[in-house]
Amino acid sequence: MKKTYARMFGALGAALMTVNAAAVSVFAEKKAIAPDFKKADDAVLYWADQLVEDPMNWSAAPTGFTVAENGFIYICTEDNILKIDKYTGEQVADGKMAGKVMFATKGPVYADGKIFMALGGGIIQAFDADTLTSLWVYKNKNGGSPNCDIVVENGYLYTGFYNSEEADADFVKVSIADEDTAKTDEEKTAEWEYTNKGGFYWTTAVINNGTVIFGAENGIKEANAEDVYTAPIALDDATGKKLDFAGTAHNDIRSKMVLKDGVLYYTSSSNEVFAVSPEDGTGNVVDLNTALDLKGFACTSTPVVENGRIYVALNGSGWDAYNGAMIVVLDAAKDENGKIAPKVAYVVETSAECKVDGVFAGVDEEGYNVIYYVENGATGVVRKLRDKAGMTAPVDAVEETDTAGKKHTCPPVVFRPQSAHAQFCAVDPVYDEESGLLYIRNDSFNMLAIGEKAGGFDIECPEITIHPKGVKTFVFMADETPADKEYTVDIANAPKKTIGDITAKDLTFSVEKFTADDEVLTATFAYGLYNGNGEKVSVSSDTDVLVAKTKDQYKRALAKKGDINGDGKINNTDIIKLAAHVKGKKTLDKYSLNAADVNGDKKVNNTDVIQLAAHVKGKKLIKTER
Repeated sequence: MKKTYARMFGALGAALMTVNAAAVSVFAEKKAIAPDFKKADDAVLYWADQLVEDPMNWSAAPTGFTVAENGFIYICTEDNILKIDKYTGEQVADGKMAGKVMFATKGPVYADGKIFMALGGGIIQAFDADTLTSLWVYKNKNGGSPNCDIVVENGYLYTGFYNSEEADADFVKVSIADEDTAKTDEEKTAEWEYTNKGGFYWTTAVINNGTVIFGAENGIKEANAEDVYTAPIALDDATGKKLDFAGTAHNDIRSKMVLKDGVLYYTSSSNEVFAVSPEDGTGNVVDLNTALDLKGFACTSTPVVENGRIYVALNGSGWDAYNGAMIVVLDAAKDENGKIAPKVAYVVETSAECKVDGVFAGVDEEGYNVIYYVENGATGVVRKLRDKAGMTAPVDAVEETDTAGKKHTCPPVVFRPQSAHAQFCAVDPVYDEESGLLYIRNDSFNMLAIGEKAGGFDIECPEITIHPKGVKTFVFMADETPADKEYTVDIANAPKKTIGDITAKDLTFSVEKFTADDEVLTATFAYGLYNGNGEKVSVSSDTDVLVAKTKDQYKRALAKKGDINGDGKINNTDIIKLAAHVKGKKTLDKYSLNAADVNGDKKVNNTDVIQLAAHVKGKKLIKTER
């Protein structure tokens, strides 16, 4: 029998926390449709991998991560780089790095079959993505912490380093080519290095028409100092020479640069949202301090720009719950000159600040943009914002009450990490369209894989016959244990990729041992750790069973079409037995009915007798395989 492979996630590795040895994926092909976690019941934690054994060992804290197009997650801890199967959480390879990561270090990047990672001390190292063998190492003269993501474009990588708010650090361009394949520690040099007092923090580069644009620190220690401004840095990509660029901000620019439909978007720490030309920096800016009457707020958010809307998260004041942290929804309206001039549409609050990037996961079936935000609070909850152009108030909003009894309008929580999984989150989450999973790495040092709950459940066994009603039926011997068989499982709402077989150890059954009276077997599969509310998740399936008391019954139940007596031959004896059954002279028992249905029409009648006789005489052969 051809096996139907389980659409699932296998759970492997000692550090991997799962309910069984396999967990399923969750989506049919929804390339343009966002996952549907409208409420916490809809979301499921499929696997959780604790990347560092001691969650208090901050020197080994995991970095940010990337979900690469080759099907693996890459992340670093201390001086190790790890390769993790995105469907299973299994750590499949690791490699040693030329330096160590630092707390809140940004993660690796995949390109051209290679992995690139920035390390403490101004180091960048390249690895073979398959083996994690080192390819080359770059060391910057000013050193620094790798607090900026790496951007790879046209065969070069771009990233920046940070030493302190007043010290020099560099933004660099380095070729990704491995010129000396014989060496694993080949020393690379930069194409150019741009030095800035204060360095670079959380920003990324945009490369546009030969110009490289990125944010910068303002080089002073005092926050919000008067008369101290900064602007994005624009360099000639070929030479590293600084170019004129407008867009003066009142504080550090810790936003990533977002280039969308010919417009450059970014924010400043002083709560400004820019929508400018990538050619010279001219354009429009909205000051959220004035628009929303803010005091004591800070913005390190990268704008999410989709379908005529802009989404920006603001940090509140202090660490108490409901301290003013919010998500600002802006309309990307145009001014009289046809340029984007963002205008506030509405705001929603969050219990804790959403310091990391919001994750755009597509447009849902009702046409709403879907953006997930992970709070940087002790619970690390995931919220879901649904929005589209023209809205002036949120949909799906919930009212939450603080300890003082004050009400707050918030996007709904669609996932609550439980117990050891709950923690602050200062690492950008990633939504992977292929697997349909949202990946989160928070300060619990766990990697969490969250997806939509599974749908229907079908189970198949290698030993299957067809009941006269056409129902797939398992054949067992009396006193046989269902857990001793190997099974395949089919889960509805699963992705293209299928991995391995489900075995009995992944299932629970309604009976321990079969008796001849058993006609239905219920198998239950726990396909994830828990749902968004912390409740266990599973699916069950009822399957017809045919339990034989004797080996003869068992043999006949599994016989080929036409082999009525199950002796392995198709001859006149079988014709006589079948004809006697049809004429009502000697009725066949249930164990022979599958073989008796010669033409597979789910009936046993004179047509089957005629076709069996023609087969035995060699006039017209039947299909004997079940």
